[in-house]
Order: sequence, then structure tokens, then C-alpha cells
Amino acid sequence: MIFILNQGVSMRFAYSIPLLLLMWILLMGFSAAAAADARFEKNGNGTVLDTKTGLMWQAQDSYHELEHGMNWYEALEYVNGKNAEKFAGHNDWRLPSMDELNALWDSRRPLASKDGEPIGLPEVFAGGGSYYLWSRDERNLDHAWYFGLGQSEDYFNLKDLGDLDQGVKLVREVKQ
Repeated sequence: MIFILNQGVSMRFAYSIPLLLLMWILLMGFSAAAAADARFEKNGNGTVLDTKTGLMWQAQDSYHELEHGMNWYEALEYVNGKNAEKFAGHNDWRLPSMDELNALWDSRRPLASKDGEPIGLPEVFAGGGSYYLWSRDERNLDHAWYFGLGQSEDYFNLKDLGDLDQGVKLVREVKQ
């Protein structure tokens, strides 16, 4: 409701309310994103801890290291190789579930893939990696699910195809 004291005051008041409302909405959105990102702690050993879920993530993904995508079977070999070398001092790394990958994603986050596309990961993770990440979730004997970081997309593909440069982001549960 606008009280008309004089034409100049009421018009300024009418325009300032939507502007103030827009500023408040933007501030709340940025505050929510900052609070969500505060749950992620960079460990300094190539890993990131999600304090909300208790999961430790590889800060980069396989594309940073290998500079090519892989199929699902190669993804499993990558995990086995990282466990054999005790990446970051641990040998219990695995492929994440689709739910775990989806929990990382937020459209407001600015990181970009190797192709410059937004990927929605917190800034503590490394940009410049894969747009698509394999999950541990299988669809049947021949297919597995992978996650599209750009729009929180769920896809499945033949396990022996890596035609979209799918990569791996290792995860493990932190034991206390």
C-alpha cells in the first residue's frame, strides 16, 4: 500500500520497495551459498572434507591427472590404482553414489569444467575437470549412471563407453 503525501515522495517509495526486496533476496541467496560452501574444508593433501556428510572427496578429478575421459571399467581401475598408491594416505577410496554427487551440486557455484561450462561445485574443489562423473550406481549388467555437473543431470551409459570424457571424483567415508 502506498500513501500519497505528494507525487514525488510516493513514486520514490514505490520504486524503492521492490529494489530493497530484490537486494534482500540476493543477499539471502549469497548468504545461503556461502554457508553451504563453509561446510567444505580443504585439507591441503588434495582432498576436501564435507563436514555435513563426513565424506572426504578428491579435490581434483581424474581428468586433471590423466587429461582424458574413461569408461566405467577404467574408472574402477583408476580407483584401484589410487587405493594401491594410498592417495592422501588412504586406501578406501571408491566411486561416489549419484546421491552423493548430487549433494555437492549447487547452480550458484562458479567453477567451470575443462570446456568452460559451469559445473556447480564449491570453490574448494578444482575447476577445469570433467563435466560428467561416473558413479558407483549400476543400472543393470551393462549400464552405469554418471552425473552431469552442469545442470545436476542423471544419465546412464554402457559401462564400456566413455564417449563424453566422463571422469572420476574419488570419495571415502571419514572414520572417526
